[in-house]
Amino acid sequence: MRARFSADPQSFDPAKLVGSDDYYASRMLFDTLLRYDDDGDIVGGLAEDWDFDASGGTVELADGATCTDGTAIDAAVVAESLNRFASPDTQSGSKILVFGNGDVTASAKDSNTVEISLSEPFSELDAGLTMVASGIVCPAGLEDLDGLSSGSVPDAFSGPFTLASATSGVEYVMELRDDYDMWPDFVSRLDGRPPERMSFSVGSDVATNANEVLGGSLDVAGVSPTDTERFPNVALVYIGEQYIVFNQHDASPFQDEDLRRAVARTLSGEAYNEVTYAGRSEVEYTMGDSGMQCANTDEGLVEEYDREAVQAEGLLEGVEMVYSASNSFGPNGIGAEYVYQELSDAGAHVDYQIVDNSTWASLVLGPDAPSWDITLFGTVNQTNTLWTGVSRIMGAPIEDGGRSMSRADNPEGEQLADEIMRTTDQDEKCATYQELQQNFLERVDVVPLTASVEVFALADGIQYEPPNSRMDYTAVRVAD
Repeated sequence: MRARFSADPQSFDPAKLVGSDDYYASRMLFDTLLRYDDDGDIVGGLAEDWDFDASGGTVELADGATCTDGTAIDAAVVAESLNRFASPDTQSGSKILVFGNGDVTASAKDSNTVEISLSEPFSELDAGLTMVASGIVCPAGLEDLDGLSSGSVPDAFSGPFTLASATSGVEYVMELRDDYDMWPDFVSRLDGRPPERMSFSVGSDVATNANEVLGGSLDVAGVSPTDTERFPNVALVYIGEQYIVFNQHDASPFQDEDLRRAVARTLSGEAYNEVTYAGRSEVEYTMGDSGMQCANTDEGLVEEYDREAVQAEGLLEGVEMVYSASNSFGPNGIGAEYVYQELSDAGAHVDYQIVDNSTWASLVLGPDAPSWDITLFGTVNQTNTLWTGVSRIMGAPIEDGGRSMSRADNPEGEQLADEIMRTTDQDEKCATYQELQQNFLERVDVVPLTASVEVFALADGIQYEPPNSRMDYTAVRVAD
């Protein structure tokens, strides 16, 4: 099967994932304890059973899982991998999504039972352990972390595929393991068979992708939403969510709530959807999609679009701001351009930085992160929880080891987030999540826009059932 990455994976170490192609590659190479199925329910991966509360719990492993070198994936292997992932020395940006803010200890109670202890309450542990960043790295990979990152340790992998070759900027080849038999139930029910060899060329031109699928040189590729009518067989995949985030650092104009509110009134989720996705995405009213558990769907909590009034009243006239955005939002970065144009038309003086995704990450999420004021942010929401977004505007800032981009002073929101992490009663959790969403939406810490959507065109004979509407090449099948 021939497919395409939009860019070179930056790392094959699941703990160090950054871009979407990193996630796609690592999902093929590393198994996780838990998975989402095609109905959005959490099911077993390497785990057969699990029992969690807000302080941790136990995982019973399924029998028969092995690394590529035949090493049994027992409780000791799993515990060692999870401890390394959660260690502060690893500096994984995903750790907080899997285990929360506190310290983590994983230990083998016996050969098949892993005990996970959390020093701070975290009620999203089951969802966190579906995330590919928590993928189990086999002992050979932990012994050679540089080789793990480059993909050059063939015995590091616990998943269904191995990395047969990697040529930067050209091609990455994955090969199916002959001895692999740990497909989750929902995957094993799919018709057809998994491809024995998957070749990923590298390129980001969706127009070229569409022509190559039609011409027969690609079997699966991301295409523009405007091209969907050209294909009888497409898969619509939700990557995460897109919204505006304000950096409320000491020198930023957006410590002023009135300015944040004025920006929100200049931006329309409906218009952004049309410009970026030809109207095929979903307009959002929070930091998650409408099908996400506990997500707000009340339009009244989001500022009503009225850019002409903002312009007429001069609310943004002469306001200077640094706006950083990736060119990955729509064809040629047209989504980022829409935001810039609306802000400029409203009278703001916008220092506009549109760059590739890797450069954007270094500008906004790197050590010099306070140098920007406003950004268009797109999550890769592998856990399918509101916590993925919330953790970007609550808690410790990035420079202090946290995930918060906003650096907002919001003690009420922090208290609500803490309450959410302490309860595993779903009704109580959702009630508190509703309060929290009302809190940050009324403060205008973010401006929701749309879901992040990719449309994948499939050639004849290729079948795909996206688990939880998320991209997962392990669920692609070739018709017999």
